[in-house]
Amino acid sequence: MKKILVVSEALGEPNHKRGIFHFTRELVRSLAAEGHELTLLVETTRRYRRLRRRQRRTPLFPADSRAIELLALYRFLDETNMAEPMMRSTLRRTIAWFRQRIHLATSWEFASCFLRAIGLLGLRARLIENNTVGLEYIPTDLRHLKLFRDFLLEPGFYSYQDMSALLRLPAPRIDARGYDIVLVDTPTRVAITHNPDARVICVVHDLLPLTDLRLSDVATRLFLSRLLTSLHQADELAFVSNYSMNRFRQLLPQFAHLPARVVYPRTRFDASDAIRPTPAAARSARPTFVIIVSAEPRKNLNSVIRAFRKLPHADLVVIGYTGAAHPIRSLPSNVRLAGYVDEQDKAALIAEAHGLIMPSLAEGFGVPIIEALAANTPVLCSDIPVFREVAGELADYFDPFSTESICASVTRVLAQQEEWRNKIRARREELAVRFGHHTQARDFLAHHAGPENVVALAKTSAPSAALNDLATHGT
Repeated sequence: MKKILVVSEALGEPNHKRGIFHFTRELVRSLAAEGHELTLLVETTRRYRRLRRRQRRTPLFPADSRAIELLALYRFLDETNMAEPMMRSTLRRTIAWFRQRIHLATSWEFASCFLRAIGLLGLRARLIENNTVGLEYIPTDLRHLKLFRDFLLEPGFYSYQDMSALLRLPAPRIDARGYDIVLVDTPTRVAITHNPDARVICVVHDLLPLTDLRLSDVATRLFLSRLLTSLHQADELAFVSNYSMNRFRQLLPQFAHLPARVVYPRTRFDASDAIRPTPAAARSARPTFVIIVSAEPRKNLNSVIRAFRKLPHADLVVIGYTGAAHPIRSLPSNVRLAGYVDEQDKAALIAEAHGLIMPSLAEGFGVPIIEALAANTPVLCSDIPVFREVAGELADYFDPFSTESICASVTRVLAQQEEWRNKIRARREELAVRFGHHTQARDFLAHHAGPENVVALAKTSAPSAALNDLATHGT
């Protein structure tokens, strides 16, 4: 049994980043099932302090009640409205971003992080024991929090990290002494004080912030600052796909000495579904396909919308924040924007669909693919290397730049519904081993180097001049 500190921006602040959130949530479930003691690092802000004061004014609780702290913490982490960005213009979101940063820079939390970063304020771990007996209802997206034994409270930690990069300030510091493993679930700008025999494992999902030409220079530099800070402290790296690991080898060969492994994202594969066919009655009479997107051009939503203009006999349900408003004004009648939906509704939409479409031009993995396979739902996806690695022969592939190719893929899958579902069911046991949550902790905590899990990154030539230039501005 290991004592593990989880440093997760997706779980430890009210700002769920869906792909990372999914990966870490399932990993936490797997680690807890194996009996490891888990602690989550949670940032606190002015809002958290207000919630705690409000709870303390409640006469039903003793002033020193742990229930007060837990109620404030759970409510704080549940505050985000994922649908809110859909109702804001780009200008309003930009103004809100700057207001939030100014608000942070003038807060007690920012001052505390800064003083600890420069050593004028000592490290002091403030732990809250997790006991949810007094909590009657916990929302679906927060139930993973019940798996943590403790919460480590750090004022403004996740919010400060990007400000420290922008203003060239020292990285925030945390005291991780007493833990066997520090799990950093995505590159994070943090200085970790830990025991000599403890391991710091950093998860790298992809390098798209470095290679996506549509992202701003600020976003690239912030990501690089996070990445380099994490790499200089990491004892081991975990990648979500072989594709991501190979890209890392190509772009950052100076970190070839770090042991690395591939730990696929996981989902739930119920054993009872292995032989049970998907009832056709659960699917609507009219063919329906699902696509899960975010407001990024690489998600390639517009190509699929153009394809469905030519497929009036089928419907498309778009899940997620679609960003720019111009596609919304000219949507064909057979395309519906569902916006953000919770996990249960998303799972139901996937299970009832005739197929899930993944048209991305670039990805680090592609979690919706395994969610669809777990529901015995056919998968249609771009013919890119990472999707071939994930789905193999269990997907119908198309050219993401060709509307005709997407239409042809939809037509093929509609004509071969049961063939695709039977093919997925026949491979279900294999899929459960590869993508079921019960094997994730085993892969993540692999101890010894070997050809199947942990390998040293291959040594190659020196990094490119462009990346060296970025590095000089990023640390």
